[in-house]
Amino acid sequence: MNDALLEIKNLKTYFYTDEGISKAVGGVDLVINRGEILGIIGESGSGKSVTALSVMRLVAIPPGRIVSGEIWFAGKNLLEMSLDEIRRVRGNEISMIFQEPMTSLNPVLTIGNQIIENIVTHQKLDKHLAREHAIEMLKLVGIPSPGKRVDEYPHQLSGGMRQRAMIAMALSCRPKLLIADEPTTALDVTIQAQILELIRKMRKEIGMAVMMITHDLAVIAEVADSVAVAYGGKVMEYGDVVSIFKDPLHPYTKALYNSIPRITDSKKRRLEVINGLVPNPLELPEGCSFHPRCKFVRQICKQMDPELVALGERRVRCLMYDPAYKDSFKAESYP
Repeated sequence: MNDALLEIKNLKTYFYTDEGISKAVGGVDLVINRGEILGIIGESGSGKSVTALSVMRLVAIPPGRIVSGEIWFAGKNLLEMSLDEIRRVRGNEISMIFQEPMTSLNPVLTIGNQIIENIVTHQKLDKHLAREHAIEMLKLVGIPSPGKRVDEYPHQLSGGMRQRAMIAMALSCRPKLLIADEPTTALDVTIQAQILELIRKMRKEIGMAVMMITHDLAVIAEVADSVAVAYGGKVMEYGDVVSIFKDPLHPYTKALYNSIPRITDSKKRRLEVINGLVPNPLELPEGCSFHPRCKFVRQICKQMDPELVALGERRVRCLMYDPAYKDSFKAESYP
């Protein structure tokens, strides 16, 4: 777990629209080691899903385009691969659980056929063995009567079952990297726990690494080794999960953490509200993208776009931790 499986360097993915250039991902740097679970958190519109789609080379062209950067996977730059090469990687060495299973599954093919197709394509099994493997995967993700469900169509399954079928398909080829975009959103608490346990089990058995994208900080706290906090198409804070949840540094991370209800809360404690909205990637503010919503804002924040600052093993994109500017934040106390 000490060598990089996936390394993203200064990734920028833009969408060219009639209204202007939407800078969905504005310079992301991330590393996922073999067998590691990296959680990516942040509000909708922070660039989490577009980062994942960029890794998969599934950004729609046009209007989207990966403008610059590098995505290294197992020693190869995915952005330099041909379409045939990336197809051999996608669904086999890298799999993805998509956020909307109903739009990701083919409505005119049975669940079984969709899983079988993936297995036959990448694992070179005959259809009989692939069908048996598909049934086993459906059983593994907790779908009842998998021998029957394998011949059903997506519309015949509940939302939770469709999500589990997507997970079965993603895990069917035992990938080196699983990208899970809100994998437990449509599931009840019991099934959510089963899916998270399944992901942990696969990670242990085959050394699978996971990029877990979610709004649920509790999920990240439970399964992740490290955390990246995304906002405005960039990573605002990055480090191991224990350190970030114990002592969040970036004002945005602190605000997210303080907005979570806790059992120990008194009746008088009010949850913190992050005023304002995530910036439109068509109209990102000058300087730090979080400054319009930040209660620690200074004039310099409105002018200077901060870089990621290394604080031991942590990385923080905030001028209050930059040696060149941190004195500007000592002038007055903070709430």
